[in-house]
Amino acid sequence: MSGNQRVVRFTEDEKRVLEAAAEREGRSQNEIVREAVRRYGAERDALRDRLIADAIREYGPVLDKLA
Repeated sequence: MSGNQRVVRFTEDEKRVLEAAAEREGRSQNEIVREAVRRYGAERDALRDRLIADAIREYGPVLDKLA
């Protein structure tokens, strides 16, 4: 797999958490960070979609009247 390299600076506590997770799960720290980024993106997308759906449900009738 080819990819772009990034430098991420962690606090000592964050570093310890990442190291412990990698050891516990038998995965590389890189894999754990990449998974965390993917999950973050998916969660943000899901949150955005829920907020849009809620706004449409709540304000849709008013917006239809203004159209």
